Amino acid sequence: MSAARLSAAAPQTVGAASWPAASPEPAKFDAATLLTTGGDNRIELQDASGLNRYGCAPRPDADIAPFGSSTASTISPAAFAAAERLTGRLAIDATLAPHAQIYRQELERIRARLHGALGLTDVAGLKTVISLSGTDLHRIALHITGAGAASPPLVIMPEPHETGSGVIAALGGQVGPGPALRAVASSVSLESALAAPQIMTAPSRAADGCLRPAHEVDEDISVIVSAAARQGRRVLLVLMDVSKTGLTSPSIACAQDLKQRFPEQVEVFVDACQLRLAPATLAAYLAQDFMIGITGSKFMTGPAFSAALLIPPGVSDRLSQAPLPRALTRLCALGEWPEEMTGERAFDERANFGLLLRWEAALEEMRAFSQLPQTAVQAFFTDFAEAMGERLAEDASFEAITVRPIERMGLGVAPSWDRIQTIFPFALRAGGRLMTPVETMGVHRLLGADLGDWAGWSSGARRIQLGQPVNCGARGSEPLIALRICMSARLACAALSTGGRGAAAVIGEAIDVLDKTAWLATRLADA
Repeated sequence: MSAARLSAAAPQTVGAASWPAASPEPAKFDAATLLTTGGDNRIELQDASGLNRYGCAPRPDADIAPFGSSTASTISPAAFAAAERLTGRLAIDATLAPHAQIYRQELERIRARLHGALGLTDVAGLKTVISLSGTDLHRIALHITGAGAASPPLVIMPEPHETGSGVIAALGGQVGPGPALRAVASSVSLESALAAPQIMTAPSRAADGCLRPAHEVDEDISVIVSAAARQGRRVLLVLMDVSKTGLTSPSIACAQDLKQRFPEQVEVFVDACQLRLAPATLAAYLAQDFMIGITGSKFMTGPAFSAALLIPPGVSDRLSQAPLPRALTRLCALGEWPEEMTGERAFDERANFGLLLRWEAALEEMRAFSQLPQTAVQAFFTDFAEAMGERLAEDASFEAITVRPIERMGLGVAPSWDRIQTIFPFALRAGGRLMTPVETMGVHRLLGADLGDWAGWSSGARRIQLGQPVNCGARGSEPLIALRICMSARLACAALSTGGRGAAAVIGEAIDVLDKTAWLATRLADA
């Protein structure tokens, strides 16, 4: 368990104005420039490489194999064309009206398109906050939960390594040593145990990376949340669906039970920032009165730093009864918050045209994916999952990281493609041992490089994006670090759209990606 008191300081706002307000010639700005603005230094281009910290360029790159959608993807030609069209329109509009006014109008259009792409147009009372990142969505959910409360909410969230790298810090805590949540849940003095911490984590994995029994995680969370709620404490329960390695935790049944028992104290935030959810699943979560955080930059493969918080009517009604925290008005610009929820609250007037372009690009990917026959998507994802499982199991260079089957029975929705595994984490082995974190990160970097015919291997020239290394526990004194090969909306379109490469070709390319990964692991271990 990692616990720390929430900071009272307001969070810093990033990307406050990505379009220079004084610029008389906005047409000078192009899409590639704007796509890298209005975020933080993770999407700024690094030196002369032309890539950001995720290893992605702001322009399309047809020579890279995009299998890293659990982290980030290089923009596609279709998405870039959509961003260019919007840039051209903004260049004209910015000469006719204030930038903040244009921004508000464009975000209303983005909301409407987003609801349509997610199949949520008919969800009455749905409100959507547009934001930069999943990290900021956690901040917003925290402020919503604490609105009007005398003390900061208690936050319960799954394993911090399985969510965004900055989430714990964004919530005012820090990842560090501390008593396990199970020890706190078993304490004879829960009142004293709950007096100090504001954030507790409920790891899905044991120290060695093996999965803990799901019922144990649920029991730990239930005891703590129940005790806090009975004290009148507000609680923000984070439900990950799905995590960086494809986990759902805690169980949906656990979250439903706590929400039903303590409707005035407990808010549930579904961390769906990977957006590996079908429309029916999203609608079912909203019907449970759960907030949902999504991004357009993971499964949907839009540019990094495009996020949104879906707020069900029950939450927005409760929020309207309490004063909005000042920190929340500083975190969001006026146009990013739904107009009907702003009232007289003092939001900043500013424009972030980079954020607009990133959502426009993501919506192009969503549009294409939504047009695919869902039965065909489900069949293709099943075939892909079987092929990845077999390839990882048959090669001594890989150790597949265990992931639970995805279970959402409690939501009452029919099985769909989102119950099929689409993130495949694996550790690297060489010479009968696990590769160290440094070696694993070295393989990851080399995968993204053109190696030509290095060491006589003809396939070395193909550059590859895999999910960045993620911590899954430890083996002895060494951290257990996993890479991830991922399915995405873009790859589904490549496999199933008219004129696409076909399912067999996409699966074959994924096998080639793992072949190069195993080859590099062996070469580096022998070096």
